[in-house]
Amino acid sequence: MKQIFENFSKARDNRNGDVVTFDFDQTIVKSFLNKTVDGEEHYQFGGVNKEIIKRIKTFKNAGKTVFVVTSRQKHLEDGESSIKSLLDRLKIEVNGVFYTEGEPKAQKLYELGSTLHFDDDPEEHDAIAAYKNLHKDFKIAVKYPDDLLNDIEAVSKGVILTQDGKILIAERSDSYEWDAPGGHIMQGEEANYSFWREVKEELGIEVEEVQFLDKTETTWQGVTKDTFYFFGRIDYIADELEGILNLQWEVSDWFCGDWEEVQRKTKGNRTQHLDNVMNLLQSQQELLESYQPHSKNHKIKKRRIIGLGGSKTTGAKGLERVKDFKRSKSAPPGFGVLEEENEEKPSKTYKIKITSTVEEKKKRKKRKKSKKKRKSKAVGGYYPYFDLYDGSDGDGGGDGGGE
Repeated sequence: MKQIFENFSKARDNRNGDVVTFDFDQTIVKSFLNKTVDGEEHYQFGGVNKEIIKRIKTFKNAGKTVFVVTSRQKHLEDGESSIKSLLDRLKIEVNGVFYTEGEPKAQKLYELGSTLHFDDDPEEHDAIAAYKNLHKDFKIAVKYPDDLLNDIEAVSKGVILTQDGKILIAERSDSYEWDAPGGHIMQGEEANYSFWREVKEELGIEVEEVQFLDKTETTWQGVTKDTFYFFGRIDYIADELEGILNLQWEVSDWFCGDWEEVQRKTKGNRTQHLDNVMNLLQSQQELLESYQPHSKNHKIKKRRIIGLGGSKTTGAKGLERVKDFKRSKSAPPGFGVLEEENEEKPSKTYKIKITSTVEEKKKRKKRKKSKKKRKSKAVGGYYPYFDLYDGSDGDGGGDGGGE
């Protein structure tokens, strides 16, 4: 691949008057900071924006100058997590990569003569608008990369636990039912990233220790959808949430309590998703107990939880192949293995049967009283929803309709 790291003077010589620029993290490649149960931090792969990748290649083929402009710190770039390495793996060719070292990108975009820029960060959009007011010759259009994507018929939901072991739930603004946080998966996203993104968008907080719980199918208004359920944790106790949460229009209210309190609060007025995760919580006592506050001396076996790109399955075996790397201030997307996007491997699907009420579950346990008790199976790894984009121009749609 052509050398993409060029100094500024050379970039100016190559500039043809029609320059298009792209942010990298969350624009080309998606990732999120995930923390393991023992406190280690990793950047986890969350998918790619295939529409952005298509546009980069289209612009290049049309003879335009294409640059990546990132706020990463160049001296922290290293190995498989570096932009150069990831562009190579994705087979994306650009004319140059420029680092703003944590500073806003507006001045660099102006210097490069960018006429069109794609960036996921609203603060960058505001900074560019302010810079344009100071420099009337700065003719640039700025777009959000996710505006090119549609939701698909798959949903990612989860249980959010506080540091003191309480459960955080949300009230929908459309039906005023209590629901498990999360929403639709977008084209190209991994299910775990969708859960992280939806929580951040709807509640204004970043969830950590994201672990796959189970996959099932849910039906609403005659439409059956794959649904992925996750556990996640936030770095606050329940009493700290007031003033921390920033509810968006999809959410009208929130509640935080223990399992019994949530059951009482939502009785007769909760979505199928919340009913599902509450029953899953009850059936996963071993996992739930591992999330309860523990002493500093409490030891939990470390788990590798960085995801893979381009593979049909992960799970425990797949996770063993992934290389961890330390947290960097440059916020590299954390995936160790990015395989070919068109690689075909058999997809694993696991369906679960979820009891409808707590009483029914108690009856079932009573009938099995004479049988040998089975030890709860711990959850490790998850089966993400890979290759979500099928090339169609499906309906965008929001999170309405009970999802």
